Amino acid sequence: MNTNIFLEKAIALGWEYGPKTLAALALLFGGLWIIRRLSNGFELFLKARKVDEGLRPFFTSLVDTGLKIALILMVAGMVGIATTSFIAIFSAIAFSVGLALQGSLGNFASGVLILLFRPFKVGDFLTVADKSGKVAEIQIFSTILKTPSGKKIIIPNGKMTEGPIENIADSTEVQAEITLLLHGSTALDKVQVAAQEAAAKCPFALPDRAVEVKVAGITRDDMKTQVAVWTMGQHYEDTLNHFYEALRSSFQEAGIELAKERRKETV
Repeated sequence: MNTNIFLEKAIALGWEYGPKTLAALALLFGGLWIIRRLSNGFELFLKARKVDEGLRPFFTSLVDTGLKIALILMVAGMVGIATTSFIAIFSAIAFSVGLALQGSLGNFASGVLILLFRPFKVGDFLTVADKSGKVAEIQIFSTILKTPSGKKIIIPNGKMTEGPIENIADSTEVQAEITLLLHGSTALDKVQVAAQEAAAKCPFALPDRAVEVKVAGITRDDMKTQVAVWTMGQHYEDTLNHFYEALRSSFQEAGIELAKERRKETV
């Protein structure tokens, strides 16, 4: 008697939940197959749009995970499991994690923007605030600069997008500018000739671009003078070093005295 009742209940449960379970399993495996195809197609789409290689795996994984979570919720709802509580738990967890990692998430978002829109690239010479160096690596959370002396400067990507950046890109013509303090009685024509001779000695100066000499300020005894030579972006630092030494030599030969000297780097 008890066995018959148990069998009847088992048959009733099978008729009630069996079709739902089979349909849920079919949805699960079919959905996983479709998601795999969609993820592969999305990765090919990103590759065709030439999205950075460092971002493609992240975006593909994000889409894949999101679709799988949605599929699991659909399967759970089909078999009669209430999904409202799961959604509330996921939302609370996401909110808590977002609050705890808001600084890191800000740097991450900035890194994504940098890799997508490429305001600068590896090899460019950047000046960010008072830090200068060539871009050695662009990571999701930070950008690494390498100084001419070999030091590494790690700057959070949030800092890279919140303020102005001076960018000297490779394969672009830029001015390597040196600021000097000369005696107020110095003739500018002598400075111009000495600067041209110095530029001729600099292997990285562009021969078809004239050296620029201009007065940037005058005091009672001194004259602030800017001397600039054109070069390519990838040779910017080397040009400054060579041009500075060549100017010193040319000024000594021409009898031009420096009241005070300092070097300033601008584009």
